[in-house]
Amino acid sequence: MKSLIFDLDGTLINSLLDIALSMNSVLKKHDYPSHEIEKYNYFVGDGALVLVKNAMPENSKEEEIKKVLKSFIEIYEQNTHNNTFAYEGIYEMLEKIELLNIKKAVLSNKPHKFTIKYMEKIFNNFYFQEIHGQKIDVPKKPDPTMAVQIATKLNTNIEDMIFIGDTSTDIKTAKNANMKSIGVAWGFRPIEELKEAGADFIAHKPMDIVDYVSSL
Repeated sequence: MKSLIFDLDGTLINSLLDIALSMNSVLKKHDYPSHEIEKYNYFVGDGALVLVKNAMPENSKEEEIKKVLKSFIEIYEQNTHNNTFAYEGIYEMLEKIELLNIKKAVLSNKPHKFTIKYMEKIFNNFYFQEIHGQKIDVPKKPDPTMAVQIATKLNTNIEDMIFIGDTSTDIKTAKNANMKSIGVAWGFRPIEELKEAGADFIAHKPMDIVDYVSSL
């Protein structure tokens, strides 16, 4: 039986607007230029620290980066759910996955407390066996450490694991863990990035995930 690991932002949920608005608010607070919302498609995906570094001017001092990161965490926590929602078709896909008794997990580079908060708020009607966001003591994606640990906790062989995400970071995580990968076309990055990273399959709509998993 196959088991699935889902990325969160850009895969299960569209959270870009809340991230962008929160980050822009912080940048203005610290007298840095803000950015167009679309630019955040390329700022996100590798954790809050990388987001802050991407949004701040090049060669910003480490002390300033830490200060802005602290502000971002505080402001984002206040605005976590205002404009964030599951992509169309995600609930129906998850319902089908549960009917097929396929185990599922979430592995995100979003800070762990935010990952948990989103899952409890938006996916409280679904059962995910494992939910993990970025933690201080665990290397973030594309390091395969947590993905492999999840496979162990799900009692699933690596060759039966499928990693699902919207960025090259997710596809690289799958490759590093020797798992199959699905790139989703509705996320933050273009399909070309997913193909170049070596995605085994491209899902153009959520139910394509069910069809692909069922065909293996």
